[in-house]
This record gives sequence, structure tokens and C-alpha cells, in this order.
Amino acid sequence: MSETFWTAVGSIGGTLAFGGVVWQGYLTRASLKVSQLMTADAIRSRLDSQAPGVTLKLSPPQWEPQAWNSTGMPCNTWPPGQTWHFPAEQEGANRLVLQQVLVLENLSNRRVQARFEGDLVVVDDDRRPSAAGVLLLEPEERSPEVYLQCDFTIKQLSENFTAEQAGQALPHKVLGSVTVEDDRDNGSTDRWDLVLTGCPVQPVPDREGLWMIAPWHLNEGSGVRTLDYSLLPPRQRIHWVSRAKGIKLPAPDGA
Repeated sequence: MSETFWTAVGSIGGTLAFGGVVWQGYLTRASLKVSQLMTADAIRSRLDSQAPGVTLKLSPPQWEPQAWNSTGMPCNTWPPGQTWHFPAEQEGANRLVLQQVLVLENLSNRRVQARFEGDLVVVDDDRRPSAAGVLLLEPEERSPEVYLQCDFTIKQLSENFTAEQAGQALPHKVLGSVTVEDDRDNGSTDRWDLVLTGCPVQPVPDREGLWMIAPWHLNEGSGVRTLDYSLLPPRQRIHWVSRAKGIKLPAPDGA
């Protein structure tokens, strides 16, 4: 047979051999990836079983929204039938407070640290609010009441109503986050992101420029129906290979 034929056969054989090496490398990498994923899953399961059992409970928002008070917590609601006129009364002291109460409970046998950020406050005996900051919870201990709250002008809340009518995201929201962790280097961190918003004021029917607190509805109930909130916000968990070194366990695929 011609020399050209054997040259071609040799070339094909070399290609096949190279392909075999590539395929073997692919199988090795795939096997290694599977092994790594199984190891990560095992570590994640262990950390989940050892994570402190901490619960976060949110109450429904208070209704009616209370009037903002410059000296402390909201003190009372606006008089029944109160209306606000634009633009003369769109700013200033005409503010409403959107508020939810949350409580953390440490069900584990380990001390944990809870960090509160955003629109989260606690109050003293005189009902003066201050940033919730950081709390330590001993085993089986409950936190004091923490308030997710923020005050808004009537104008801002009217902008929420206008945005909702247009099918847009509401621009004014109460936002906070709660992060809980224990002192283990190879442990876990839990985080809850909190959002409270809504349209508690609406136009007075047939009265241009006048706004009022959403009234009771025959079928839909109290004005709390106009608020967007959660009683069970989803928990996000970070697993640490080493908290001190900032090394996190990779999240599972699709997480």
C-alpha cells in the first residue's frame, strides 16, 4: 500500500490516542467534581446539624399607622377621618409610621450574637428609640421586642400609591436585616432580610388633592390589606470553612 495511506492511518491513530487522553482527563475532572460536591454536601449537612436553632418571629404590621413623634416612639393614630391636602400639607409633621415588631429566640445550647441593621430599633423605659445594634442571646433566651419601622411623609406614601396604580415598584420602603452567628470558626451564619412597604393612604373619592388613611373595606377588611410585608421572611445561610480567614463553603449549584 502506498506510503500516503500509512501516513494517514498513523495520523488517525495519533488523533484517536490524543482523544482518549482528553476523554480520560474529562472523566477524571468529572469524577473529582462529583467527589468535591459530595464532600461539600457532607460538610454542609454537618454544619446545618450543628447550627444554633434561632427563630425570628414577626408580628403583623400595626394598623392604623401611628403619627410620627419627634420625642420618641409613635404615640397614637391620627383622628378618624383625618385628611391631608396637597401641596400645602405634603411635608412637615404630617408623617405616618409603618411598623412591625420582631422577636428572636435562641433555642440552642450556645450563646449567639444577633446584629440588626437598617430600620430596626429598640426602646428604653421612656419609649425613646435607638438603633438595635448588636445583642447577645444566651441559650433559651428571647430578645426584647425589636421594631422594624420608619416614618414617611404623606407625599411619599402617596407616591407609593401612584406607583402601585402604574404597576411599578414602590419607591418608599422600611428595610432591615438580622444576622445571627455563634463563635465557631467552622460554623454558619444566618441572615434574614426584612421589607415593609405599602399604600396606607389613598385619594379621597371625588375630592381632588385630598388624601386619607385607607378605610375598612366590606370584603377585604382593614387597611392592613394595603401593606406588603412578611411574617416568615426567608432565611439565608452561609457555611464557613473558616470564619477568621473569610473562607466560605461554596453554595450548592442552583442556590
